[in-house]
Amino acid sequence: MRYRAMNVKRTFLWCLFFVGLVVSERCGDGHCKCTRAKKVATCISKKRQLNYFPTLPSYVQQLKYSGNYLPNLTRDSLINMTRINLTGLNLDDNMMKNVDPNAFEDLTYLVKLQISHDKILNGNILASALYNVSRSVEKLVLQHNKWDWIPDNVFDGLNGSNVYYIDLSYNNLRSFNGTRLLLKIPRLKYLILDENPLSHSDIDFHNMEYMFKISLQNTYIQKVPTFCDGDGESFLPRLRSLYLDRSSMKSVSRDDFPGRCLPFLWKLSLSFSDISSIQNDTFAGLPVLKYLLLQNMVKLRLLDYFAFHSASLELLNLGSSKFKFVYKGRYNNDLFKFTPNMNNLSLFDNQITDGSTLKTLLWHLVRLQKINLQSCDLNYLARGTFDRLLDLRIIILKGNSLYGWDPDMFSKLSNLNTLYLSGNNIAVVNRTSLEFIAKINLEYIDLANNPLACSCQQLWFRDWLKESKNITVPHYPSRYVCRSPPEWDKKMLASFNYTEEDCREKNPWILIGSVLGSVVFVCMVVVIVIYTHLPTVRNIIYLIRLRRKGYVRLVNSEEYMFDCYVVSCETDEHWVFQTLYSTLEDEYAFHLCIPSRDFDVGESKADQIEEKMKESKKIIIVMSNDFAQDEWCQFQLEKAQERIRNQGKEAVVLIMLRDIDHKHMTSTIKNLLRKSSYATWVKGKIATKLFWDIVVAAIEKPFGNPPVAI
Repeated sequence: MRYRAMNVKRTFLWCLFFVGLVVSERCGDGHCKCTRAKKVATCISKKRQLNYFPTLPSYVQQLKYSGNYLPNLTRDSLINMTRINLTGLNLDDNMMKNVDPNAFEDLTYLVKLQISHDKILNGNILASALYNVSRSVEKLVLQHNKWDWIPDNVFDGLNGSNVYYIDLSYNNLRSFNGTRLLLKIPRLKYLILDENPLSHSDIDFHNMEYMFKISLQNTYIQKVPTFCDGDGESFLPRLRSLYLDRSSMKSVSRDDFPGRCLPFLWKLSLSFSDISSIQNDTFAGLPVLKYLLLQNMVKLRLLDYFAFHSASLELLNLGSSKFKFVYKGRYNNDLFKFTPNMNNLSLFDNQITDGSTLKTLLWHLVRLQKINLQSCDLNYLARGTFDRLLDLRIIILKGNSLYGWDPDMFSKLSNLNTLYLSGNNIAVVNRTSLEFIAKINLEYIDLANNPLACSCQQLWFRDWLKESKNITVPHYPSRYVCRSPPEWDKKMLASFNYTEEDCREKNPWILIGSVLGSVVFVCMVVVIVIYTHLPTVRNIIYLIRLRRKGYVRLVNSEEYMFDCYVVSCETDEHWVFQTLYSTLEDEYAFHLCIPSRDFDVGESKADQIEEKMKESKKIIIVMSNDFAQDEWCQFQLEKAQERIRNQGKEAVVLIMLRDIDHKHMTSTIKNLLRKSSYATWVKGKIATKLFWDIVVAAIEKPFGNPPVAI
């Protein structure tokens, strides 16, 4: 006990020591916060009251000076910064208009200079100031300044400096001329141009012979830029990393990445782009390519036979691309046959489903060491899926629909040390299921968040979890929870107290009582589910009514330009474009009229509303609290009611995106909801499908008889 008390005291003293290092203190005349451990000072004032650089503690080496009032930055105003060894200076949103040419001259220890969120600062003024910046500066960050252009000589003052990194992201640059801009700093290694409206023809790659990394994420690039001159000589002979994420490119081919133009490229990222197809040998010409990132390419529809042909590729990340491997025409079973050195493959959040498909895809990847198959809708693993992959160290199978696995599934993987099986449909784990652990010396296994059954069949697993010492079982016992039988629902497996004696044959009347109790419980669950899922139940009733009355495709009694005109408020447009538009136009081929997209700029909005409504067969109204408060939405609602009076209530399709509060409910909306049925937006695989069935049925329903005055 004495020894334990000493340890507790020692631990407490260490905690006090580390808290003392990390905690911040007031400094800089009370305007700043300083952290000794990080050697950082942050000076942010309220209402821009701070207009000078206060004296800081001697240990400070980095300063973030943000949200203050500093219209004129002079050499004298930085005098207090010369009294410390300042290596990093971040000037953010300080309303700077002028910077003296010699402002930074005395900051002789400066390594990183950042000027951001100062839209009124002129590029010519900055160019003059950079002539006298310390030669010790290595990184220059000029983000979020909304510059449309920068003068050709802006970096000339850095001639002979140690600058190797320049970040110009989040501006409005429409061109980048390397021939002139980088003339004085040809040894630049890192160039960040993210979030600028640059196209592939607006970038001049001259003077980039020593460039290691270029980032062109979220630009207007529609095709891969040219990295060679007219004679076939590379502009970027030393480039290692190229980021073209979030581009507007539709497809890529071998001609986009010739090896002679990118001879040392080993990392290429095309994630979040609009690419729909990858053609044969696209990356085969890149001789040292090791890392290929194709994450979140949700428009990807086709992978040619040799799409990933690469002798050097070691890592491929195709995660979250929603690619449907269930459609054989979109890819070939030998897709990875020509990547002999692949050792890390991420296919998470794609649709594979069939275990046999997975086995075929992995057949040739004999050097694979890590595979991520999270959330791939896998419902089973085919026998022998991993038998050839003897180098596997890590397998991630969490978030699928697996009920179990063959006892020999992992027994041949002598190098396997980490296995994730959490979040599946595994109810029972028995001795046979985990026999492979002793054979391969597994170090880590995650079986959390499975719907475990607290039954007699689970006794062995319960005891194994409590007694296992040579293997890490994360989240035990908190996330090892029973979901059946009902009396053990949501109780931890560790608390399951049955013994071998309890599991022997019981009195049959107990079994009968259990069955009857289960029936009563199921009935209660049904009632609760119906109550808690009332919007979904309402949608089901609406769909039944639509189908009982019958619906057919609208007969074109007159010419319409659009199938539907969409009425929504500005705050709901994200849902309209991301969900409504992508589903109805892409999947069901309806042609929608969306005002923010299809209206002509400069024309009368009211006139266009009437015109476009007349050119649309039906009107979709997306309702929410914000809709009820929007004047233009109410104007369009009145126009929609005119259509109802002329063509009947089938002329309008009502969608309740979010329930309208009582205080926002207008009499017009209340009368409309009382007389017409509406579809309620509900998330969930089945509920969402039901919602779209209703919307499509309502769109395709023919017009009824319009009201007749008597």
